[in-house]
Amino acid sequence: MDLKETQAGNENRHPWETSRVDALQDILSDFLTPGMRILDIGCGDGFVAETLFTEIPGLKITAVDTNLSDRQLREFTAAKAGISFRKELPDEGGFDVVLLLDVMEHVEEDISFLKGIVDRHLAASGLVMITVPAFQAIFSGHDVFLGHYRRYSMTQLLRVVEAAGLKPRRCGYLFFSLLLPKLVLFKLMKPADSCQGVGHWRRGALITSLVHLALKLDNKILLAAGRLGVTLPGLTGWVLCEKQG
Repeated sequence: MDLKETQAGNENRHPWETSRVDALQDILSDFLTPGMRILDIGCGDGFVAETLFTEIPGLKITAVDTNLSDRQLREFTAAKAGISFRKELPDEGGFDVVLLLDVMEHVEEDISFLKGIVDRHLAASGLVMITVPAFQAIFSGHDVFLGHYRRYSMTQLLRVVEAAGLKPRRCGYLFFSLLLPKLVLFKLMKPADSCQGVGHWRRGALITSLVHLALKLDNKILLAAGRLGVTLPGLTGWVLCEKQG
Protein backbone atom coordinates (compact mmCIF):
# COMPACT_ATOMS: atom_id res chain seq x y z
CA MET A 1 0.00 0.00 0.00
CA ASP A 2 1.31 3.46 -0.88
CA LEU A 3 1.80 5.37 2.39
CA LYS A 4 -0.39 8.16 0.99
CA GLU A 5 -3.26 5.67 0.94
CA THR A 6 -2.85 4.39 4.49
CA GLN A 7 -5.51 5.28 6.98
CA ALA A 8 -4.93 4.98 10.70
CA GLY A 9 -6.75 2.07 12.26
CA ASN A 10 -7.81 0.46 9.00
CA GLU A 11 -6.74 -3.19 9.11
CA ASN A 12 -9.16 -4.26 6.36
CA ARG A 13 -6.94 -4.92 3.37
CA HIS A 14 -8.22 -4.07 -0.10
CA PRO A 15 -8.66 -7.19 -2.27
CA TRP A 16 -6.41 -5.53 -4.86
CA GLU A 17 -3.55 -5.70 -2.35
CA THR A 18 -4.11 -9.29 -1.28
CA SER A 19 -4.68 -10.61 -4.80
CA ARG A 20 -1.57 -8.80 -6.03
CA VAL A 21 0.50 -10.62 -3.38
CA ASP A 22 -1.03 -13.91 -4.58
CA ALA A 23 0.06 -13.09 -8.14
CA LEU A 24 3.56 -12.12 -7.01
CA GLN A 25 3.86 -15.44 -5.20
CA ASP A 26 2.91 -17.24 -8.42
CA ILE A 27 5.51 -15.29 -10.40
CA LEU A 28 8.37 -15.54 -7.90
CA SER A 29 7.82 -18.98 -6.36
CA ASP A 30 10.22 -20.78 -8.72
CA PHE A 31 13.04 -18.34 -8.00
CA LEU A 32 13.02 -17.91 -4.20
CA THR A 33 15.19 -20.08 -1.96
CA PRO A 34 15.95 -20.00 1.79
CA GLY A 35 18.61 -17.54 2.88
CA MET A 36 18.16 -15.06 0.05
CA ARG A 37 18.67 -11.35 0.70
CA ILE A 38 15.63 -9.30 -0.33
CA LEU A 39 15.49 -5.52 -0.84
CA ASP A 40 11.95 -4.07 -0.99
CA ILE A 41 12.20 -0.48 -2.26
CA GLY A 42 9.07 1.59 -1.71
CA CYS A 43 7.82 -0.90 0.86
CA GLY A 44 4.90 1.18 2.16
CA ASP A 45 3.65 -0.34 5.39
CA GLY A 46 5.53 -3.61 4.78
CA PHE A 47 2.47 -5.71 3.97
CA VAL A 48 3.92 -7.21 0.78
CA ALA A 49 7.28 -8.13 2.31
CA GLU A 50 5.60 -9.51 5.41
CA THR A 51 3.10 -11.61 3.44
CA LEU A 52 5.03 -12.61 0.33
CA PHE A 53 7.92 -14.33 2.06
CA THR A 54 6.28 -15.94 5.10
CA GLU A 55 6.66 -19.52 3.84
CA ILE A 56 10.37 -19.27 2.95
CA PRO A 57 12.73 -19.65 5.93
CA GLY A 58 15.83 -17.62 6.58
CA LEU A 59 15.21 -14.72 4.23
CA LYS A 60 16.92 -11.46 5.12
CA ILE A 61 14.52 -8.67 4.20
CA THR A 62 15.42 -4.99 4.07
CA ALA A 63 12.40 -2.73 3.49
CA VAL A 64 12.93 0.89 2.44
CA ASP A 65 10.52 3.79 2.05
CA THR A 66 11.57 7.44 2.15
CA ASN A 67 8.03 8.42 3.17
CA LEU A 68 8.12 6.47 6.44
CA SER A 69 7.71 8.73 9.44
CA ASP A 70 9.84 8.15 12.51
CA ARG A 71 6.75 6.84 14.30
CA GLN A 72 5.94 4.41 11.47
CA LEU A 73 9.55 3.26 11.40
CA ARG A 74 9.40 2.39 15.09
CA GLU A 75 5.96 0.78 14.92
CA PHE A 76 6.62 -1.33 11.80
CA THR A 77 10.00 -2.51 13.10
CA ALA A 78 8.40 -3.60 16.38
CA ALA A 79 5.38 -5.25 14.75
CA LYS A 80 6.88 -7.02 11.74
CA ALA A 81 9.51 -9.52 12.87
CA GLY A 82 12.26 -10.42 10.44
CA ILE A 83 12.06 -7.21 8.41
CA SER A 84 14.59 -4.40 8.76
CA PHE A 85 12.83 -1.10 7.96
CA ARG A 86 14.79 1.92 6.76
CA LYS A 87 14.11 5.39 5.35
CA GLU A 88 17.19 5.34 3.11
CA LEU A 89 18.74 2.75 0.82
CA PRO A 90 21.45 0.68 2.52
CA ASP A 91 25.10 1.15 1.64
CA GLU A 92 25.66 -2.51 0.91
CA GLY A 93 24.83 -4.40 -2.27
CA GLY A 94 24.59 -8.06 -3.15
CA PHE A 95 20.82 -8.45 -2.82
CA ASP A 96 19.42 -11.56 -4.50
CA VAL A 97 15.99 -10.05 -5.20
CA VAL A 98 15.02 -6.39 -5.48
CA LEU A 99 11.33 -5.46 -5.41
CA LEU A 100 10.17 -2.25 -7.08
CA LEU A 101 6.42 -2.58 -6.72
CA ASP A 102 4.60 0.49 -8.00
CA VAL A 103 7.73 2.62 -7.55
CA MET A 104 9.05 3.50 -11.01
CA GLU A 105 6.11 5.75 -11.84
CA HIS A 106 7.09 7.99 -8.90
CA VAL A 107 10.58 8.65 -10.31
CA GLU A 108 11.09 11.33 -12.95
CA GLU A 109 14.38 9.89 -14.24
CA ASP A 110 13.34 6.26 -14.13
CA ILE A 111 16.17 4.76 -16.22
CA SER A 112 19.01 6.35 -14.23
CA PHE A 113 17.26 5.48 -10.96
CA LEU A 114 16.87 1.83 -11.95
CA LYS A 115 20.44 1.61 -13.29
CA GLY A 116 21.72 2.93 -9.96
CA ILE A 117 19.80 0.23 -8.09
CA VAL A 118 21.14 -2.47 -10.41
CA ASP A 119 24.74 -1.28 -10.20
CA ARG A 120 24.88 -0.68 -6.45
CA HIS A 121 22.49 -3.14 -4.86
CA LEU A 122 21.85 -6.17 -7.09
CA ALA A 123 23.93 -9.34 -6.88
CA ALA A 124 25.52 -10.62 -10.10
CA SER A 125 22.84 -13.30 -10.45
CA GLY A 126 20.10 -11.24 -8.81
CA LEU A 127 16.53 -10.63 -9.93
CA VAL A 128 14.45 -7.45 -10.07
CA MET A 129 10.66 -7.64 -9.84
CA ILE A 130 8.87 -4.52 -11.08
CA THR A 131 5.18 -3.62 -11.17
CA VAL A 132 3.81 -0.38 -12.60
CA PRO A 133 0.41 1.14 -13.40
CA ALA A 134 -0.34 0.43 -17.05
CA PHE A 135 -1.48 2.60 -19.97
CA GLN A 136 -0.95 6.36 -20.04
CA ALA A 137 -4.38 6.76 -21.65
CA ILE A 138 -5.99 6.22 -18.22
CA PHE A 139 -3.70 8.57 -16.28
CA SER A 140 -6.09 10.17 -13.79
CA GLY A 141 -6.55 12.33 -10.73
CA HIS A 142 -5.62 9.38 -8.56
CA ASP A 143 -2.24 9.20 -10.31
CA VAL A 144 -1.76 12.90 -9.62
CA PHE A 145 -2.68 12.40 -5.96
CA LEU A 146 -0.11 9.60 -5.64
CA GLY A 147 2.65 11.61 -7.29
CA HIS A 148 2.92 9.56 -10.49
CA TYR A 149 4.85 10.94 -13.44
CA ARG A 150 3.44 8.40 -15.86
CA ARG A 151 1.76 5.08 -16.51
CA TYR A 152 3.59 2.53 -18.68
CA SER A 153 2.93 0.52 -21.80
CA MET A 154 4.72 -2.84 -21.86
CA THR A 155 6.95 -1.61 -24.67
CA GLN A 156 7.97 1.39 -22.60
CA LEU A 157 8.58 -0.70 -19.48
CA LEU A 158 10.78 -3.19 -21.33
CA ARG A 159 12.73 -0.34 -22.92
CA VAL A 160 13.42 1.12 -19.47
CA VAL A 161 14.63 -2.13 -17.90
CA GLU A 162 16.88 -2.97 -20.83
CA ALA A 163 18.40 0.53 -20.80
CA ALA A 164 19.16 0.04 -17.10
CA GLY A 165 21.17 -3.13 -17.78
CA LEU A 166 18.49 -5.73 -17.12
CA LYS A 167 17.23 -8.63 -19.22
CA PRO A 168 13.51 -9.47 -18.97
CA ARG A 169 12.75 -13.09 -18.07
CA ARG A 170 8.97 -12.86 -17.85
CA CYS A 171 6.48 -10.03 -18.23
CA GLY A 172 2.78 -9.40 -18.51
CA TYR A 173 -0.21 -7.70 -16.96
CA LEU A 174 -2.44 -8.16 -13.91
CA PHE A 175 -6.06 -7.13 -13.23
CA PHE A 176 -7.64 -7.44 -16.67
CA SER A 177 -11.10 -7.11 -15.12
CA LEU A 178 -10.30 -3.70 -13.62
CA LEU A 179 -9.08 -2.09 -16.84
CA LEU A 180 -12.44 -1.08 -18.34
CA PRO A 181 -13.89 0.23 -15.03
CA LYS A 182 -10.72 2.28 -14.57
CA LEU A 183 -11.09 3.71 -18.05
CA VAL A 184 -14.71 4.68 -17.41
CA LEU A 185 -14.33 6.01 -13.87
CA PHE A 186 -10.99 7.75 -14.03
CA LYS A 187 -10.75 8.88 -17.64
CA LEU A 188 -14.19 9.53 -19.05
CA MET A 189 -15.61 10.95 -15.79
CA LYS A 190 -12.46 13.05 -15.15
CA PRO A 191 -12.30 12.94 -11.34
CA ALA A 192 -10.67 15.49 -9.06
CA ASP A 193 -6.92 15.50 -8.42
CA SER A 194 -7.29 13.37 -5.30
CA CYS A 195 -9.50 10.43 -4.53
CA GLN A 196 -9.71 7.61 -2.06
CA GLY A 197 -7.35 4.70 -2.55
CA VAL A 198 -6.94 1.17 -1.31
CA GLY A 199 -6.39 2.35 2.27
CA HIS A 200 -10.07 3.35 2.48
CA TRP A 201 -11.57 -0.09 1.81
CA ARG A 202 -14.55 -0.53 4.19
CA ARG A 203 -16.46 -3.51 2.82
CA GLY A 204 -17.45 -6.47 4.99
CA ALA A 205 -15.64 -9.78 5.18
CA LEU A 206 -17.90 -11.58 2.68
CA ILE A 207 -17.64 -8.92 -0.04
CA THR A 208 -13.91 -8.58 0.57
CA SER A 209 -13.41 -12.33 0.22
CA LEU A 210 -15.51 -12.57 -2.95
CA VAL A 211 -13.72 -9.66 -4.64
CA HIS A 212 -10.36 -11.11 -3.61
CA LEU A 213 -11.23 -14.49 -5.15
CA ALA A 214 -12.47 -12.85 -8.36
CA LEU A 215 -9.29 -10.79 -8.74
CA LYS A 216 -7.12 -13.79 -7.86
CA LEU A 217 -8.82 -15.83 -10.60
CA ASP A 218 -8.44 -12.90 -13.00
CA ASN A 219 -4.68 -12.81 -12.39
CA LYS A 220 -4.29 -16.59 -12.61
CA ILE A 221 -5.90 -16.51 -16.05
CA LEU A 222 -3.55 -13.72 -17.18
CA LEU A 223 -0.47 -15.54 -15.86
CA ALA A 224 -1.56 -18.83 -17.44
CA ALA A 225 -2.17 -17.10 -20.77
CA GLY A 226 1.26 -15.51 -20.53
CA ARG A 227 2.89 -18.92 -20.11
CA LEU A 228 1.22 -19.91 -23.38
CA GLY A 229 2.58 -16.83 -25.12
CA VAL A 230 -0.68 -14.87 -25.02
CA THR A 231 -0.50 -11.37 -23.52
CA LEU A 232 -3.78 -9.92 -22.28
CA PRO A 233 -3.93 -6.30 -21.05
CA GLY A 234 -4.52 -5.31 -17.45
CA LEU A 235 -4.40 -2.42 -15.03
CA THR A 236 -0.91 -3.35 -13.76
CA GLY A 237 2.15 -4.16 -15.85
CA TRP A 238 4.94 -6.34 -14.46
CA VAL A 239 8.34 -7.63 -15.46
CA LEU A 240 10.79 -10.01 -13.79
CA CYS A 241 14.37 -9.22 -14.82
CA GLU A 242 17.95 -10.36 -14.35
CA LYS A 243 21.27 -8.63 -14.97
CA GLN A 244 22.42 -8.60 -18.58
CA GLY A 245 25.57 -10.58 -19.39
